[in-house]
Amino acid sequence: MNTVNANGRSARASKGLTAALKKPPIAKPGNNKWNQERRLEFIDYRLCWSGHINRSDLVEFFGISIPQSSLDLAKYTEMAPHNLEYDRHQKVYVKTAKYRPLYSICSATSYLNDLYMNAQGIIHDTSNYLLQTPNVACFVPPKRSVDFEILSTIVYCILNKCSLRITYQSMSRIDPASRIISPHALGFDGIRWHVRAYCHEKHDFRDFVLSRILSVGKIDVSNIDPNEDMRWNFVVSLHIIPNPNLSESQRKAIELDYGMENGEVVYKCRQALLFYTLRTLRLSPDDNEADNNQIVLKNKNEIFVLLNM
Repeated sequence: MNTVNANGRSARASKGLTAALKKPPIAKPGNNKWNQERRLEFIDYRLCWSGHINRSDLVEFFGISIPQSSLDLAKYTEMAPHNLEYDRHQKVYVKTAKYRPLYSICSATSYLNDLYMNAQGIIHDTSNYLLQTPNVACFVPPKRSVDFEILSTIVYCILNKCSLRITYQSMSRIDPASRIISPHALGFDGIRWHVRAYCHEKHDFRDFVLSRILSVGKIDVSNIDPNEDMRWNFVVSLHIIPNPNLSESQRKAIELDYGMENGEVVYKCRQALLFYTLRTLRLSPDDNEADNNQIVLKNKNEIFVLLNM
């Protein structure tokens, strides 16, 4: 049986949490040499999106020698001889008209994600293969303030199957309230991070917005089984189709836009996140699908039943 220390935490759990939080960070390498496979990806990426590559690009980014950069370019040329050619005037390798990417890192989705992270200033230097970029404007949602100590404690409890007491500001109450939860997962709705947990006050699994947890207290071993969280473990299939009120050419554009096959695309999400997903897609019961939305739910009746369960 766990004893409780002066701070209200069980001795065993508190000791484990303290050790976890004091664990020194992993030492970072002094350069970005990585391995040749990463450097070949870099060559492919720069050719794809910048149109050229030379030895100095590899030397500066990875901290390797000029002879090694020559070997890397030779290896890439051996793998994809039709992707590049050497321009003796500019003294660089340039992308040819026959170029075809070798690595998935060159995909359109990957590139747009890089642009998005770069515009927000959150892409790490060791992962930033971008050189020249187009002007980018993007919507950056308001940042929700999440306390490090609170988050680290919750993550510890998830990984070690513990319960903890929190002070939580619910929008259904005027003042913050204390409650005991057994967290088992984290979820993101596109704007806010939530912790999925069993609420020992309501005797049910619920979502708690991380930024509304004001403090954490006593930690203890939990006997709650996450497999009993049916709404979290049940995966819902949203069958999305173009709005039938659109013209045929407009529907085809929507099919292309959403990557639909045979006129529909199936999007999966956990039932616990269904409310947030429908709200983001503007497919909730409050949305006027017929007039305003480009997409509608083919299985709307089934989904709305699940939404209320």
